Amino acid sequence: MSAFWQTVRADLHRVVDENETSVRRKLAVIWREMGLQAVLVYRFGQLLRSGRRQVLAWPLLPCGWALYALAILVTRKLYGIRLSLTAQIGAGFCIGHFGGIEVVNCRLGEHCSVGQLTRIGRAEDAEGPRIGNGAWIGAHAQISGPVRVGDGTTIAPGARVTRDVPDKALVAGNPARVILRGYDNSSLLPHA
Repeated sequence: MSAFWQTVRADLHRVVDENETSVRRKLAVIWREMGLQAVLVYRFGQLLRSGRRQVLAWPLLPCGWALYALAILVTRKLYGIRLSLTAQIGAGFCIGHFGGIEVVNCRLGEHCSVGQLTRIGRAEDAEGPRIGNGAWIGAHAQISGPVRVGDGTTIAPGARVTRDVPDKALVAGNPARVILRGYDNSSLLPHA
């Protein structure tokens, strides 16, 4: 359970300033950040999945799944964000904008960021993408297939990634190709 709260804290830290002490201001940020709300719904779903192994949690699971179903309906229909429970999303995940985002059947490292209209993985693929820590994925980007995207990589807006990408690379194009090696994307990552 403590790992769950550490992960949620890392997600919050990506959007809410760490030095902010006012609970009211933190709640205001959560209220207006639709991407953060979707991430928190995903984390709640993962918590419910892990609760299946704990007998003491079983009486609470039906109510929890009903609440999750309502929350997932809001995030998918109103916000256009689909974070599937088949995805393994590391702590500190940040959705910069809402709308047209799908993350399914993949593994994302810690402190990754995605833009709007981004597709990572496909439900029909047996094995999905593995994305390293600190990756920044621009708007309209697509990553599919059993590819590995390295740590600290930047995927330019509109890129279509279908093969492996090395660490700290800037990739662009359709199909994506390495434009620059040793690229530092730390200025793109909010509060990373």
